Amino acid sequence: MEFGILGPLTVRDGAGDRTVPAAKQRVLLAALLVRRGQVVPAGVLADTVWDGRPPRSAPTTLRTYVMRLRKALGEAGPRIGTEAGGYCIDVAAEEFDADRFTALRDLGHQALRRGEAEEAAARYDEALGLWRGPALVDVPSDTLRRAESDRLAEARLDVLEARLDAGLTLGRHTELLGELRRLTAAHPERERFWAQLMTALYRGGRQSEALAVYGEVRRILATELGVDPGAELRTVHRSILRADPDLDGPERPARARTVVAARTALVTPFQLPPGLTDFTGRAAHTADLAGRLSAHRHSPLIAVVSGQPGAGKSALVQHTAHAARDAHPDGTLYADLRGDRHRPADPRAVLGSFLLTLGIPAAAVPAGTEERTALYRSLLAGRRMLVVLDDARDSLQVRPLLPADPQNAALVTARNRLPDLDGAHPVHLGPLPEDEARQFLTRLVGPARAAAEPQALAELAAACGGLPLALRICGVRLAARPSWTVRHLADRLADEERALDELSLGSLDVRAAFAAGIETLDAPAARAFRLLALAPSPTVGLAVASRMLGEPPACAERTLERLADAGLLTAREPGRYRYEPLLRAWARELAQYRPALPTAPAALHRPATRRAALVG
Repeated sequence: MEFGILGPLTVRDGAGDRTVPAAKQRVLLAALLVRRGQVVPAGVLADTVWDGRPPRSAPTTLRTYVMRLRKALGEAGPRIGTEAGGYCIDVAAEEFDADRFTALRDLGHQALRRGEAEEAAARYDEALGLWRGPALVDVPSDTLRRAESDRLAEARLDVLEARLDAGLTLGRHTELLGELRRLTAAHPERERFWAQLMTALYRGGRQSEALAVYGEVRRILATELGVDPGAELRTVHRSILRADPDLDGPERPARARTVVAARTALVTPFQLPPGLTDFTGRAAHTADLAGRLSAHRHSPLIAVVSGQPGAGKSALVQHTAHAARDAHPDGTLYADLRGDRHRPADPRAVLGSFLLTLGIPAAAVPAGTEERTALYRSLLAGRRMLVVLDDARDSLQVRPLLPADPQNAALVTARNRLPDLDGAHPVHLGPLPEDEARQFLTRLVGPARAAAEPQALAELAAACGGLPLALRICGVRLAARPSWTVRHLADRLADEERALDELSLGSLDVRAAFAAGIETLDAPAARAFRLLALAPSPTVGLAVASRMLGEPPACAERTLERLADAGLLTAREPGRYRYEPLLRAWARELAQYRPALPTAPAALHRPATRRAALVG
């Protein structure tokens, strides 16, 4: 089987090409392919298929689209699986053109680092040959294009630059001139193409033309972008002026290191997502982190912000990082580690992205994780930089990405507390206090509306259990529906059986956040999370848990501690564990409807149901 997005969407099996004529089914297939091997929540798919404006019938219609897509794909149809809360597609890396492109690119980079320019050029040509046009060109989804098309186009341009480097190393400067002129005209902002054009002209004996190109690019950058040429362009310009022998042939390692250092010294990244203008509460946590970020240190600050799904960990860290920008004038790096997915981000790939951001040419990025970590920490040494690592899976994923210089700091978010991350400062987020929850809702719905119904506002905050994600959904829904009273929404949430249905709005979905929260649990812990919610009280003691799970107390305690570490239970005192209200409602829902889920038979929950009745 072959699946392709580097151009029009394609699916090819032994019978030939499979056509997916329906536009929304193409969007659905593309959304699954770009996250192949991962469960994509139904809410995320609906947001993608309907470009952020899914209809009320989206869940039902989405199931219909999945059924029709399976039929259209023929023998590939069964590869689309249904998982709790979403869908996934089973596609191997060698079957997907975007992954083959990445693999060939990496082989080219490795060959170029070994000095095998001919082999590198061949691998780059293979990678570029996979492109049949702009990525996702026939997929009518602005959401998907914004997320994937630009990224893939950037990766293609990076490979073009690397292939041109290999060609210049092989002495093909004359035959590359036409292509370089087209690329500089099409992408005037990419200084690397201009530097390669100047080098090719100079090696062809056209020094005056090479200097004229520098004048042209300097004018374009000043007029269109308001910036001066970067370090690499200036270095090539100086080398041409003094007829530097190093410019006559393949770059020598010493010069390459000089250029890398020069480029790196001028790059000041700021990769944070936009901050929330309505961030509310968490005053003590914000002050604690701000104080630590601005204090003089003898070792790098590593802070781990943990808490239940939807607790606002990312919001707190991003708010704090924006506020700490002046304390880290050399830049802020950001990475989404995707810890809640089947395939979390690979630290090696994240390091590669960081190195490119810091100004390292693609061909100079080391192959191995350890080598990349060493170079990354060297580049950050002596600089006041902040690294934000969002949604970490575990300490093993985080460690290679941590800076080492005392002037550096790292803010990490994770559902797990990461207790084995040496030297980390723990920050655990519980529910918002009642006053902060009401204040948050007031900011979203407006002070006049909140003042008109103070009791209903308090009840709505209580129904949300102080969970920031739930509060935001309620506030946004009320703001979008001025005809609704606060009482109307509070009454809808008062019914536990429909509360979670009300807490979904586009990509904001409490169920989806909770579902992602249990993705990394082992089977016994996931089962215990469901079954212990059937106890008559939201607080479960160790003895009760032992009887309900049918396990010795020591085994039950280990399971409960795993749930507490994952932010799914709160350990208020030794031997007693509490469900937050919405998490308990969701766990009871899972236990009630467990037979419909694919990963375990219904019989698993029946003994615990009987034991819950006995305990009650």
